[in-house]
Amino acid sequence: MNNLRLKALLGAGCFSLLISGVANAGGFDRGGVNIDQLFDAAPYSFDAGVTYVSPQRTLKNVQRLDGSGMSSSSVDVGGDYAVPRIGIKANIFEPVDCLASYTEPYGAEADFGMNNAYSPTAVEYYVKTNDFGLTCSYKINVGKGSLRFIGGVSYQEVDAFLSRQTLLAFGNTGLGKFKLSDEAWGWRVGAAYEIPEIALRASLVYSSSYKYDGLSGTVDSTGFRGGPLADLVPGSTGVFPVSASAEIPQAVELKLQSGIAPGWLAFGSIRWQEWSKLGIIPIQGVRSPVTGGIPGSPDSPVSFDLLYRDGWTVSGGIAHKFTDQLSGAVSLTWDRGTSTTSGYQSDTWSVASGISYSPNDKIEVRLGGSIGVLTSGSSTFTGVGDTANAITYTYDDDLLLAGSASVKVKF
Repeated sequence: MNNLRLKALLGAGCFSLLISGVANAGGFDRGGVNIDQLFDAAPYSFDAGVTYVSPQRTLKNVQRLDGSGMSSSSVDVGGDYAVPRIGIKANIFEPVDCLASYTEPYGAEADFGMNNAYSPTAVEYYVKTNDFGLTCSYKINVGKGSLRFIGGVSYQEVDAFLSRQTLLAFGNTGLGKFKLSDEAWGWRVGAAYEIPEIALRASLVYSSSYKYDGLSGTVDSTGFRGGPLADLVPGSTGVFPVSASAEIPQAVELKLQSGIAPGWLAFGSIRWQEWSKLGIIPIQGVRSPVTGGIPGSPDSPVSFDLLYRDGWTVSGGIAHKFTDQLSGAVSLTWDRGTSTTSGYQSDTWSVASGISYSPNDKIEVRLGGSIGVLTSGSSTFTGVGDTANAITYTYDDDLLLAGSASVKVKF
Protein backbone atom coordinates (compact mmCIF):
# COMPACT_ATOMS: atom_id res chain seq x y z
CA MET A 1 0.00 0.00 0.00
CA ASN A 2 3.02 2.35 -0.04
CA ASN A 3 2.09 3.48 -3.55
CA LEU A 4 -1.35 4.47 -2.27
CA ARG A 5 0.20 6.30 0.67
CA LEU A 6 2.22 8.40 -1.78
CA LYS A 7 -0.89 8.97 -3.84
CA ALA A 8 -2.67 10.25 -0.74
CA LEU A 9 -0.16 13.09 -0.61
CA LEU A 10 -0.15 13.88 -4.33
CA GLY A 11 -3.85 13.25 -4.87
CA ALA A 12 -4.85 15.84 -2.30
CA GLY A 13 -2.87 18.44 -4.24
CA CYS A 14 -4.48 17.57 -7.55
CA PHE A 15 -7.89 17.55 -5.89
CA SER A 16 -7.40 21.08 -4.57
CA LEU A 17 -6.15 22.22 -7.95
CA LEU A 18 -9.19 20.86 -9.76
CA ILE A 19 -11.63 22.46 -7.36
CA SER A 20 -9.94 25.84 -7.75
CA GLY A 21 -10.13 25.40 -11.52
CA VAL A 22 -13.93 25.47 -11.30
CA ALA A 23 -13.99 28.82 -9.51
CA ASN A 24 -17.18 29.96 -11.21
CA ALA A 25 -19.85 28.57 -8.93
CA GLY A 26 -23.24 30.13 -8.20
CA GLY A 27 -23.82 33.30 -6.23
CA PHE A 28 -20.50 34.99 -5.45
CA ASP A 29 -18.70 31.68 -4.80
CA ARG A 30 -15.19 31.41 -6.21
CA GLY A 31 -14.15 28.32 -4.29
CA GLY A 32 -14.64 29.43 -0.70
CA VAL A 33 -11.85 28.95 1.83
CA ASN A 34 -10.08 25.72 0.86
CA ILE A 35 -8.38 23.99 3.83
CA ASP A 36 -7.05 20.85 2.09
CA GLN A 37 -3.47 21.91 2.84
CA LEU A 38 -4.19 21.29 6.52
CA PHE A 39 -3.99 17.54 5.78
CA ASP A 40 -0.43 17.65 4.40
CA ALA A 41 1.69 14.81 5.79
CA ALA A 42 4.77 17.06 5.89
CA PRO A 43 5.23 18.90 9.22
CA TYR A 44 5.49 22.25 7.40
CA SER A 45 4.48 23.44 3.95
CA PHE A 46 4.08 26.65 1.95
CA ASP A 47 1.60 26.71 -0.94
CA ALA A 48 0.89 29.56 -3.36
CA GLY A 49 -1.13 29.62 -6.56
CA VAL A 50 -3.55 31.47 -8.78
CA THR A 51 -6.59 30.50 -10.86
CA TYR A 52 -7.67 32.54 -13.88
CA VAL A 53 -11.28 32.21 -15.03
CA SER A 54 -12.83 33.47 -18.28
CA PRO A 55 -16.63 33.07 -18.62
CA GLN A 56 -17.70 33.87 -22.20
CA ARG A 57 -21.27 35.05 -21.52
CA THR A 58 -23.32 37.03 -24.11
CA LEU A 59 -26.80 38.44 -23.45
CA LYS A 60 -29.19 38.53 -26.41
CA ASN A 61 -32.48 40.30 -27.23
CA VAL A 62 -31.91 42.79 -24.43
CA GLN A 63 -34.99 44.95 -23.94
CA ARG A 64 -35.75 47.49 -21.23
CA LEU A 65 -39.08 47.26 -19.42
CA ASP A 66 -38.98 50.74 -17.85
CA GLY A 67 -40.91 52.41 -20.67
CA SER A 68 -37.82 53.79 -22.43
CA GLY A 69 -38.12 51.34 -25.33
CA MET A 70 -34.34 50.78 -25.45
CA SER A 71 -33.13 47.46 -26.90
CA SER A 72 -29.89 45.79 -28.00
CA SER A 73 -29.52 42.64 -30.08
CA SER A 74 -26.58 41.47 -27.95
CA VAL A 75 -24.40 42.61 -25.04
CA ASP A 76 -21.10 40.90 -24.24
CA VAL A 77 -20.45 40.43 -20.52
CA GLY A 78 -16.78 41.02 -19.78
CA GLY A 79 -16.02 39.24 -16.52
CA ASP A 80 -12.57 37.59 -16.48
CA TYR A 81 -10.98 37.36 -13.04
CA ALA A 82 -8.12 35.78 -11.07
CA VAL A 83 -8.24 34.12 -7.65
CA PRO A 84 -4.93 34.03 -5.73
CA ARG A 85 -4.29 31.91 -2.66
CA ILE A 86 -1.46 31.47 -0.16
CA GLY A 87 -1.22 28.94 2.65
CA ILE A 88 1.30 28.14 5.39
CA LYS A 89 0.75 24.88 7.28
CA ALA A 90 2.58 23.91 10.46
CA ASN A 91 2.52 21.00 12.88
CA ILE A 92 2.37 22.99 16.14
CA PHE A 93 2.90 19.85 18.20
CA GLU A 94 2.10 16.23 17.42
CA PRO A 95 -1.73 16.16 17.56
CA VAL A 96 -2.25 19.78 16.42
CA ASP A 97 -1.86 21.21 12.89
CA CYS A 98 -2.68 24.78 11.84
CA LEU A 99 -3.10 26.49 8.48
CA ALA A 100 -2.79 30.25 7.95
CA SER A 101 -4.33 31.23 4.62
CA TYR A 102 -5.13 34.13 2.33
CA THR A 103 -7.48 34.00 -0.65
CA GLU A 104 -10.26 35.89 -2.43
CA PRO A 105 -13.04 33.31 -1.96
CA TYR A 106 -16.08 35.31 -3.07
CA GLY A 107 -16.65 37.85 -5.79
CA ALA A 108 -18.36 38.92 -8.99
CA GLU A 109 -17.19 40.85 -12.02
CA ALA A 110 -18.99 42.21 -15.08
CA ASP A 111 -18.48 44.95 -17.65
CA PHE A 112 -21.46 45.52 -19.98
CA GLY A 113 -20.13 48.64 -21.70
CA MET A 114 -21.76 51.99 -22.44
CA ASN A 115 -24.66 53.06 -24.64
CA ASN A 116 -26.57 49.79 -24.77
CA ALA A 117 -29.86 48.60 -23.31
CA TYR A 118 -28.13 47.14 -20.25
CA SER A 119 -26.20 50.34 -19.40
CA PRO A 120 -29.03 51.89 -17.27
CA THR A 121 -28.98 48.70 -15.16
CA ALA A 122 -25.19 48.47 -14.97
CA VAL A 123 -22.20 49.59 -17.00
CA GLU A 124 -19.81 47.81 -14.66
CA TYR A 125 -19.98 46.14 -11.28
CA TYR A 126 -17.79 44.05 -9.05
CA VAL A 127 -17.73 42.45 -5.62
CA LYS A 128 -14.29 41.60 -4.24
CA THR A 129 -13.29 39.91 -0.98
CA ASN A 130 -10.04 39.38 0.90
CA ASP A 131 -10.03 36.52 3.42
CA PHE A 132 -7.35 36.06 6.08
CA GLY A 133 -7.94 32.74 7.82
CA LEU A 134 -6.54 30.49 10.53
CA THR A 135 -7.72 26.87 10.71
CA CYS A 136 -6.49 24.22 13.14
CA SER A 137 -7.15 20.54 13.73
CA TYR A 138 -6.68 18.17 16.66
CA LYS A 139 -5.98 14.55 15.70
CA ILE A 140 -6.66 11.40 17.71
CA ASN A 141 -6.22 7.75 16.73
CA VAL A 142 -9.46 5.88 16.06
CA GLY A 143 -9.44 2.31 14.75
CA LYS A 144 -7.18 1.92 11.71
CA GLY A 145 -6.99 5.66 11.13
CA SER A 146 -7.28 9.02 12.83
CA LEU A 147 -10.08 11.46 13.56
CA ARG A 148 -9.54 15.20 13.25
CA PHE A 149 -11.60 17.90 14.92
CA ILE A 150 -11.39 21.08 12.83
CA GLY A 151 -12.05 24.70 13.75
CA GLY A 152 -11.07 28.08 12.38
CA VAL A 153 -11.83 31.76 11.94
CA SER A 154 -11.57 34.25 9.07
CA TYR A 155 -11.36 38.01 8.89
CA GLN A 156 -12.90 39.07 5.60
CA GLU A 157 -13.01 42.40 3.75
CA VAL A 158 -15.45 43.23 0.96
CA ASP A 159 -15.51 45.98 -1.66
CA ALA A 160 -18.46 46.52 -4.01
CA PHE A 161 -18.85 48.84 -6.99
CA LEU A 162 -21.71 49.64 -9.38
CA SER A 163 -21.86 52.19 -12.19
CA ARG A 164 -24.92 53.11 -14.27
CA GLN A 165 -25.48 55.24 -17.33
CA THR A 166 -28.65 57.33 -17.12
CA LEU A 167 -30.44 59.49 -19.70
CA LEU A 168 -31.27 62.84 -18.12
CA ALA A 169 -33.63 65.60 -19.10
CA PHE A 170 -32.63 67.98 -21.89
CA GLY A 171 -30.68 65.20 -23.65
CA ASN A 172 -27.84 65.01 -21.10
CA THR A 173 -26.44 61.67 -19.99
CA GLY A 174 -24.63 60.82 -16.79
CA LEU A 175 -22.68 58.03 -15.09
CA GLY A 176 -23.39 57.35 -11.43
CA LYS A 177 -20.86 55.38 -9.40
CA PHE A 178 -21.65 53.56 -6.15
CA LYS A 179 -18.84 52.29 -3.90
CA LEU A 180 -19.33 50.32 -0.67
CA SER A 181 -17.02 48.44 1.69
CA ASP A 182 -17.09 46.64 5.04
CA GLU A 183 -15.38 43.88 7.02
CA ALA A 184 -16.69 40.91 9.00
CA TRP A 185 -15.62 37.81 10.91
CA GLY A 186 -16.64 34.25 10.11
CA TRP A 187 -15.83 30.83 11.50
CA ARG A 188 -15.75 27.19 10.46
CA VAL A 189 -16.02 23.88 12.28
CA GLY A 190 -15.90 20.29 11.12
CA ALA A 191 -14.35 16.86 11.35
CA ALA A 192 -12.37 14.47 9.17
CA TYR A 193 -11.47 10.78 9.29
CA GLU A 194 -8.33 9.42 7.59
CA ILE A 195 -6.79 6.01 6.92
CA PRO A 196 -3.44 6.84 5.26
CA GLU A 197 -2.70 3.22 4.26
CA ILE A 198 -5.53 3.30 1.69
CA ALA A 199 -5.46 7.08 1.08
CA LEU A 200 -8.93 7.39 2.62
CA ARG A 201 -10.19 10.74 3.84
CA ALA A 202 -13.71 11.98 4.54
CA SER A 203 -14.33 15.51 5.79
CA LEU A 204 -17.39 17.56 6.63
CA VAL A 205 -16.99 21.30 7.28
CA TYR A 206 -19.56 23.96 8.16
CA SER A 207 -18.72 27.60 7.36
CA SER A 208 -20.66 30.38 9.05
CA SER A 209 -22.08 33.44 7.32
CA TYR A 210 -20.22 36.74 7.13
CA LYS A 211 -22.56 39.54 8.23
CA TYR A 212 -21.87 42.80 6.44
CA ASP A 213 -24.31 44.97 8.38
CA GLY A 214 -22.20 48.11 8.07
CA LEU A 215 -21.57 48.42 4.33
CA SER A 216 -20.88 52.11 3.74
CA GLY A 217 -19.44 54.31 1.03
CA THR A 218 -20.43 56.94 -1.48
CA VAL A 219 -22.35 57.58 -4.67
CA ASP A 220 -20.44 59.81 -7.06
CA SER A 221 -22.85 61.88 -9.16
CA THR A 222 -20.20 64.16 -10.66
CA GLY A 223 -20.76 62.29 -13.92
CA PHE A 224 -24.08 64.15 -14.12
CA ARG A 225 -22.60 67.59 -13.65
CA GLY A 226 -22.67 70.06 -16.50
CA GLY A 227 -26.42 69.70 -17.00
CA PRO A 228 -28.93 72.41 -16.05
CA LEU A 229 -29.43 70.85 -12.57
CA ALA A 230 -25.74 70.54 -11.74
CA ASP A 231 -25.06 73.48 -9.44
CA LEU A 232 -28.24 74.19 -7.51
CA VAL A 233 -26.20 74.31 -4.29
CA PRO A 234 -22.93 76.29 -4.47
CA GLY A 235 -19.89 74.31 -3.37
CA SER A 236 -21.54 70.90 -3.67
CA THR A 237 -19.10 68.11 -4.50
CA GLY A 238 -21.68 65.76 -6.02
CA VAL A 239 -20.47 62.92 -3.77
CA PHE A 240 -22.89 61.65 -1.10
CA PRO A 241 -22.82 58.90 1.54
CA VAL A 242 -24.67 55.61 1.04
CA SER A 243 -25.03 52.42 3.07
CA ALA A 244 -26.34 48.87 2.76
CA SER A 245 -26.56 45.53 4.57
CA ALA A 246 -25.79 42.09 3.11
CA GLU A 247 -24.04 38.82 3.91
CA ILE A 248 -21.97 35.99 2.52
CA PRO A 249 -24.25 33.09 3.57
CA GLN A 250 -23.43 29.91 5.46
CA ALA A 251 -22.14 26.81 3.64
CA VAL A 252 -21.60 23.09 4.21
CA GLU A 253 -19.12 20.96 2.27
CA LEU A 254 -18.57 17.19 2.25
CA LYS A 255 -15.39 15.80 0.65
CA LEU A 256 -14.41 12.16 0.08
CA GLN A 257 -11.33 10.47 -1.36
CA SER A 258 -10.00 6.91 -1.33
CA GLY A 259 -7.45 4.74 -3.02
CA ILE A 260 -9.15 2.31 -5.38
CA ALA A 261 -6.09 0.45 -6.75
CA PRO A 262 -2.30 0.83 -6.51
CA GLY A 263 -1.54 4.34 -7.80
CA TRP A 264 -5.22 5.26 -8.30
CA LEU A 265 -7.37 7.62 -6.25
CA ALA A 266 -11.08 8.51 -6.52
CA PHE A 267 -12.43 11.74 -5.04
CA GLY A 268 -15.64 13.74 -4.86
CA SER A 269 -17.35 16.61 -3.08
CA ILE A 270 -20.76 18.17 -2.46
CA ARG A 271 -21.11 21.82 -1.45
CA TRP A 272 -24.26 23.72 -0.44
CA GLN A 273 -24.46 27.44 0.20
CA GLU A 274 -27.52 29.44 1.24
CA TRP A 275 -27.44 32.04 -1.52
CA SER A 276 -31.23 32.44 -1.23
CA LYS A 277 -30.36 34.82 1.64
CA LEU A 278 -29.46 37.37 -1.04
CA GLY A 279 -32.71 38.71 -2.49
CA ILE A 280 -33.11 42.47 -2.87
CA ILE A 281 -30.33 44.52 -1.24
CA PRO A 282 -31.36 48.20 -0.97
CA ILE A 283 -28.70 50.91 -1.11
CA GLN A 284 -29.70 53.57 1.40
CA GLY A 285 -28.73 57.17 0.70
CA VAL A 286 -28.95 60.69 2.04
CA ARG A 287 -31.33 63.10 0.29
CA SER A 288 -29.50 65.82 -1.60
CA PRO A 289 -31.06 68.98 -3.02
CA VAL A 290 -28.49 68.86 -5.82
CA THR A 291 -29.51 65.46 -7.20
CA GLY A 292 -32.93 65.17 -5.61
CA GLY A 293 -34.94 64.60 -8.78
CA ILE A 294 -32.37 62.84 -10.92
CA PRO A 295 -32.64 59.05 -11.48
CA GLY A 296 -29.79 57.33 -9.70
CA SER A 297 -29.54 59.91 -6.94
CA PRO A 298 -29.01 58.69 -3.36
CA ASP A 299 -32.66 59.21 -2.41
CA SER A 300 -33.95 57.28 -5.45
CA PRO A 301 -34.71 53.56 -4.96
CA VAL A 302 -31.42 51.83 -5.83
CA SER A 303 -30.73 48.17 -5.08
CA PHE A 304 -28.91 45.01 -6.05
CA ASP A 305 -31.81 42.79 -7.12
CA LEU A 306 -30.15 39.38 -6.96
CA LEU A 307 -33.08 37.10 -6.03
CA TYR A 308 -30.77 34.07 -5.76
CA ARG A 309 -31.68 30.52 -4.81
CA ASP A 310 -29.44 28.17 -2.84
CA GLY A 311 -26.34 26.91 -4.65
CA TRP A 312 -25.25 23.28 -5.04
CA THR A 313 -21.90 22.14 -6.47
CA VAL A 314 -21.17 18.44 -7.06
CA SER A 315 -17.78 17.23 -8.28
CA GLY A 316 -16.08 13.87 -8.78
CA GLY A 317 -13.00 12.47 -10.45
CA ILE A 318 -9.96 10.20 -10.40
CA ALA A 319 -6.23 10.76 -9.96
CA HIS A 320 -3.32 8.54 -11.01
CA LYS A 321 0.33 8.35 -10.06
CA PHE A 322 2.29 7.76 -13.29
CA THR A 323 5.77 7.87 -11.76
CA ASP A 324 7.34 8.89 -8.47
CA GLN A 325 7.52 12.43 -9.83
CA LEU A 326 4.39 12.78 -11.99
CA SER A 327 0.70 12.38 -11.21
CA GLY A 328 -2.47 13.64 -12.84
CA ALA A 329 -6.19 13.99 -12.25
CA VAL A 330 -9.42 14.64 -14.11
CA SER A 331 -12.82 15.66 -12.74
CA LEU A 332 -16.39 16.49 -13.78
CA THR A 333 -18.33 19.23 -11.97
CA TRP A 334 -21.95 20.33 -12.00
CA ASP A 335 -22.96 23.61 -10.42
CA ARG A 336 -26.63 24.49 -10.06
CA GLY A 337 -27.17 28.08 -11.17
CA THR A 338 -28.45 30.43 -8.49
CA SER A 339 -30.42 32.83 -10.73
CA THR A 340 -34.22 32.74 -10.58
CA THR A 341 -36.30 35.50 -12.23
CA SER A 342 -33.30 37.75 -12.88
CA GLY A 343 -29.68 37.21 -13.75
CA TYR A 344 -27.72 34.83 -15.97
CA GLN A 345 -26.23 32.35 -13.48
CA SER A 346 -27.53 29.16 -15.06
CA ASP A 347 -26.32 25.59 -14.47
CA THR A 348 -22.67 24.99 -15.32
CA TRP A 349 -21.01 21.75 -16.43
CA SER A 350 -17.21 21.61 -16.59
CA VAL A 351 -14.37 19.14 -17.06
CA ALA A 352 -11.04 19.87 -15.39
CA SER A 353 -7.65 18.19 -15.53
CA GLY A 354 -4.35 18.77 -13.82
CA ILE A 355 -0.83 17.46 -13.41
CA SER A 356 1.44 17.44 -10.39
CA TYR A 357 5.24 17.26 -10.80
CA SER A 358 7.58 16.67 -7.86
CA PRO A 359 11.28 16.75 -8.78
CA ASN A 360 11.99 15.75 -5.16
CA ASP A 361 10.10 15.18 -1.92
CA LYS A 362 10.27 18.90 -1.02
CA ILE A 363 8.78 20.62 -4.07
CA GLU A 364 5.52 20.08 -5.94
CA VAL A 365 4.44 22.07 -9.02
CA ARG A 366 0.84 21.84 -10.25
CA LEU A 367 -0.78 23.00 -13.48
CA GLY A 368 -4.40 22.61 -14.43
CA GLY A 369 -7.18 23.78 -16.70
CA SER A 370 -10.88 23.34 -17.27
CA ILE A 371 -13.45 23.85 -19.99
CA GLY A 372 -17.15 24.09 -19.36
CA VAL A 373 -20.57 25.09 -20.59
CA LEU A 374 -22.65 27.90 -19.13
CA THR A 375 -26.11 26.66 -20.03
CA SER A 376 -28.78 28.73 -21.79
CA GLY A 377 -31.74 30.51 -20.24
CA SER A 378 -33.65 33.78 -19.96
CA SER A 379 -34.28 36.57 -17.49
CA THR A 380 -37.25 38.88 -17.03
CA PHE A 381 -37.30 41.31 -14.13
CA THR A 382 -39.98 43.96 -13.75
CA GLY A 383 -38.07 46.06 -11.25
CA VAL A 384 -39.75 45.10 -7.97
CA GLY A 385 -36.81 46.53 -6.03
CA ASP A 386 -35.28 49.01 -8.47
CA THR A 387 -36.93 50.13 -11.74
CA ALA A 388 -33.49 50.56 -13.32
CA ASN A 389 -33.25 46.76 -13.19
CA ALA A 390 -36.46 46.28 -15.20
CA ILE A 391 -35.05 44.39 -18.18
CA THR A 392 -35.47 41.15 -20.12
CA TYR A 393 -32.97 39.12 -22.17
CA THR A 394 -32.01 35.61 -23.24
CA TYR A 395 -28.68 33.79 -23.41
CA ASP A 396 -27.44 30.71 -25.24
CA ASP A 397 -24.99 28.04 -24.11
CA ASP A 398 -21.67 29.81 -23.57
CA LEU A 399 -18.09 28.71 -22.99
CA LEU A 400 -16.26 28.73 -19.66
CA LEU A 401 -12.44 28.53 -19.59
CA ALA A 402 -10.10 28.40 -16.60
CA GLY A 403 -6.44 27.71 -15.85
CA SER A 404 -4.43 27.43 -12.65
CA ALA A 405 -0.85 27.13 -11.48
CA SER A 406 0.63 26.62 -8.03
CA VAL A 407 3.77 25.54 -6.22
CA LYS A 408 4.16 23.86 -2.85
CA VAL A 409 7.32 23.63 -0.75
CA LYS A 410 7.44 21.04 2.05
CA PHE A 411 9.95 21.00 4.88
